[in-house]
Amino acid sequence: MALALGRWFPLPLTLLALPLALRWPVPAVDLDGGLIYVVAFGGCLRLFALSLCPGHEPLISGLARHVHGALRPDVARYTRRLTVFWCVFFALALAAPLLLYALGPQGAWRWPMRGGAIGCVVVLMIAEAGVRRMVIRDFAHVSLRTTVAAFRGVTARSAMPTHRPAADA
Repeated sequence: MALALGRWFPLPLTLLALPLALRWPVPAVDLDGGLIYVVAFGGCLRLFALSLCPGHEPLISGLARHVHGALRPDVARYTRRLTVFWCVFFALALAAPLLLYALGPQGAWRWPMRGGAIGCVVVLMIAEAGVRRMVIRDFAHVSLRTTVAAFRGVTARSAMPTHRPAADA
């Protein structure tokens, strides 16, 4: 009898653990997706925000300078404000799942992480391209494709200081 009970003993434990095992993938996927979301949007926020620190060139200004050369004062002002705008957007995108979890319908907190935030980025980039053409007149604007290509080449360099402080003697 003891031998028979010993052989069947794992069955009740398996049956008890089965509901937990079936439910586990959902929280694991949510946690994994949430971490990827926070790292991606937090990294973007950090990159844009650090470029606004004293001694640094705003990221969008560096991008525009990389494409067009020296910037007119109105273009420099616009690109700095645009860098601030993207900082605010990334901060709101990071806060959106928490706000939706607290205030939205059940499951709504997943919307930004499942494509909603990326969709907003695309729509805002397209809208900004139009606004830029209305706000900045008499300027050689480039296509969105050229802008994205320049962004890829300038992001790492733009976060570096534009000047080095003098070394203490």
